[in-house]
Amino acid sequence: MPMVREEYAEPESFARLLSSIDAAWIEEALQATGVASIRKRRLPAEQVVWLVLGMALYRDWSISRVVSHLHLALPGDTGRGVVPSAPVQARARLGEEAMRWLFEHCARSWAHRSADQHRYRGLALYGVDGTTLRVPDTERDDAGRGALARASR
Repeated sequence: MPMVREEYAEPESFARLLSSIDAAWIEEALQATGVASIRKRRLPAEQVVWLVLGMALYRDWSISRVVSHLHLALPGDTGRGVVPSAPVQARARLGEEAMRWLFEHCARSWAHRSADQHRYRGLALYGVDGTTLRVPDTERDDAGRGALARASR
């Protein structure tokens, strides 16, 4: 099984991720968190979101390489790439709240869509991996399980 990064090794393959995240969601995330680009930049906030996602996929690459590989910088007057400090400054301007908003929105959308498409006997299925969840027993739970459940405590 190929590593995730290998699936997106070519810019054309990154289109799969691009098509999974609606551009309107990115705009909403930026508006909701107040970090939308007002002035014209070579790395506007929308592109910086893709930069952060690219940095996660290509975590062993330099930021400049990710920007170049994914063609994130808008064309400039000189035709040269962005200065090395530009992506770092752009990422700092973006902050974490916009990415948190986008993550939570994507998770809700994808989870509910998937659960609805893969129903089991009419029930939506959700999974939690790698987590232990302890909830208090109720008298109704005890009544349903009987004496065996009470004896194991």
